[in-house]
Amino acid sequence: MKKILCLFGALSIALMTSCSSDDSSTDVASETLLPKKMVETTVENGQSGSITYTITYDGNKLKDIALSDASRSVYTYTGDVITKVELYRSSVLYSTDVYAYENGKLVSKITTKAFSTSPQQKLTFVYNANGTVNANESEISNKVEIKYDTTTLYTFSNGNIVSSEYINGERDKITSTFDDKKSPFTNVTGVKLLLNLDETFDFYSANNELTTTTVSYDSTGKVTHTETLTATNKYNANNFLTEIFVGDAKNSEKFEFTY
Repeated sequence: MKKILCLFGALSIALMTSCSSDDSSTDVASETLLPKKMVETTVENGQSGSITYTITYDGNKLKDIALSDASRSVYTYTGDVITKVELYRSSVLYSTDVYAYENGKLVSKITTKAFSTSPQQKLTFVYNANGTVNANESEISNKVEIKYDTTTLYTFSNGNIVSSEYINGERDKITSTFDDKKSPFTNVTGVKLLLNLDETFDFYSANNELTTTTVSYDSTGKVTHTETLTATNKYNANNFLTEIFVGDAKNSEKFEFTY
């Protein structure tokens, strides 16, 4: 619509000025746009269910993500980086993630269960010379760290996570392609640094997934399963994602974003 108005504006200097001003205001809006609500709708064997995520902020910093199932995550920042995420279920603290950084990069994530004697779970992030990142798993028991032979290898391109490979004897590799539109989380402070912030949402990538291919391998390297999912995306006038849909009438998943 804006392109049409500006084409007509070529007939008048006054209208050309108006279009230019409108473009400027759109750019400003894009810089401050934040997702306030997300609705996830799943269909399994024809049966539908949904969950709503309500997000609050302090400026552009995450403050709280509350789910309609009575769980919520509370975020703590130190400066512009997220250093703690507390998960509550029905107002009771369930677990705490603590993040540490060096030279502006995430180096570790330690997860502690609130009411459990199980060891703390740790991820140590190793930044490789070729630009990939390994998230190595371990546990901390009685202040002693026990390292696992388990890692996730992240590969990046054009500001997106184009593949993640989970290696634990067997392997699962997920490879993705992306659109050229803006991720809903582009303007959220600090989330890009956290490669493993959330299993549901890709907070790191600048754009949005179009296809996702998962290939599973056994311990000998033989392919045991391959699956490709294709997303149908919708966007608003600022080129931010408003909806992503994967599946069919029988089995599907859809996310809707409100800004």
